[in-house]
Amino acid sequence: MTPGGARTRLDRILDRIRARSGAARLNPTDEMLLDAERSLGSSRVVQVLWRLPSPVSPEALREEWHRLDRGRLSRRPVPAGFPGGRRVWVPAPNTEPPRHYAAALTDATVPDWLDEQVRAPLPAGSSALWRLAAAPYEAGALVSLTVPHFRSDGLGIFTALGAEGPVPACRAGGAPGAAARELAGWAVRTLADREERSRLVSALRTAPGPRAAGSAPRFFTTAFFDLDAAEWEERARARGGTANSLFVEIAANLVRARVPRDGRAPLRVGIPMDLRRGPGDERANALVVVPLEVPAGEPQHTDLRRTRLETKDALAGSGEHSTTLVPERLWHLLPGRYASRLKAPGSQATDVVASNFGELPERVTRFAGQRADRTALRTMNVPGVVPERAGLRASLCLVRTGERLTVTVTGMPDHFGDARSLRDAVTEEFAAWGLRAEAWWTA
Repeated sequence: MTPGGARTRLDRILDRIRARSGAARLNPTDEMLLDAERSLGSSRVVQVLWRLPSPVSPEALREEWHRLDRGRLSRRPVPAGFPGGRRVWVPAPNTEPPRHYAAALTDATVPDWLDEQVRAPLPAGSSALWRLAAAPYEAGALVSLTVPHFRSDGLGIFTALGAEGPVPACRAGGAPGAAARELAGWAVRTLADREERSRLVSALRTAPGPRAAGSAPRFFTTAFFDLDAAEWEERARARGGTANSLFVEIAANLVRARVPRDGRAPLRVGIPMDLRRGPGDERANALVVVPLEVPAGEPQHTDLRRTRLETKDALAGSGEHSTTLVPERLWHLLPGRYASRLKAPGSQATDVVASNFGELPERVTRFAGQRADRTALRTMNVPGVVPERAGLRASLCLVRTGERLTVTVTGMPDHFGDARSLRDAVTEEFAAWGLRAEAWWTA
């Protein structure tokens, strides 16, 4: 790669050779996230955060950076080796250097520092692939890893953190004739199925949402909390639910309490579902957002049975077919105006997303030889969400480390205010369930 990320003729030739030799293809979710900046005016970013008990030296940070640069995060999409083929991932060096800050962070300066790591551009077409940064905090350090979502979802990043070496090469996919045969078979099945045909026609007739938005993008505010896992589970069982259905209901309640709605239209809670088939599944993104409709109205804190059952049914009825309304292998061939209508609603189409990542693997809770005191994850839109072009108003991420749950909440400032106001609103919601929450920052 030449200085400044400029592409040379030799680079393009090497890309074509790599694409022909076999590499992982971008799946429709990768493609949709890559396209989000153009279609929605913002790109989705994943940030992993570690609070470490001891300082991290510049040398230790650089060593971790080099380790990650040899792995699956350092790759970029290139055109396929034949016409009509889906783009493929090829290894690429990351030109975004590690950032080691000398000035110590305080509770008052941490939020701006975290946002700085997310806001600094990592354009899709550049050679700046991901960002690793560290700064002193109290007696230890804070470390941030920022990755554009089209490169990997949170679970993919967790895998990358524990892996050594690059992603194994795999077949780039079948020949164009295979796609043509699949298209023919799908067309025959669709024409014979009245319900499926009606669904497809309805999607094609749907006018695209407002494109020219007069509003500026809203960069979400954030709050981090720790809670006792056993207490959370006990409160969920007492109301006929599970740990996850309680999480979904909390997400819905935050929107019910803070986001005005016209009429009695239900809320849409996005629940990410992992489609990976096992440790050997190397997809960068394999989470499909399943939209769950829940009643609007006032927040409720008494009964989780309906949410539990409906969440279970929604997840049971979803899978690979839920990403697009046409076969996944064909979606990337569609003209843009049709492709956008024939994809399943993603996180941006929901009111709130509740991402439960479960128990963190031990390798994820460690960085540079230290076990983190606390580990968290959040997803952010950069430069922000344009209200007229996306429905998303809040996003929650949950991870478990031993007996502790860490919940990260982000919200549109129009509804949730600044970080202090958001923290107060979430603390109040937790208290309504009888949960004691400890905020990470109190400034």
